[in-house]
Amino acid sequence: MLRRRLLVTSLVMVLLAVFTLSVLAQETVKGKIESLDKGAKKISIAGAEYTLSDEAAKANVKVGDEVEATIEAGAVKKLTVKKVKK
Repeated sequence: MLRRRLLVTSLVMVLLAVFTLSVLAQETVKGKIESLDKGAKKISIAGAEYTLSDEAAKANVKVGDEVEATIEAGAVKKLTVKKVKK
């Protein structure tokens, strides 16, 4: 009984750690797109190069756009064009 309880508790702790680390690993980058190759799924934003996820590769963006990108494990997961205030 105690062994089973310890095993379940350990499993819950491991799952909690995995989900927490994935959220903490996300970051947001804001900047101008300097280069974009949707075929190769590569993008350069504010001097840093990233790979594009399938979802981000579908975004309607072009070189020169000001964007906000959600980065996870070196890959752009979400890409949003920022409205420039005039």
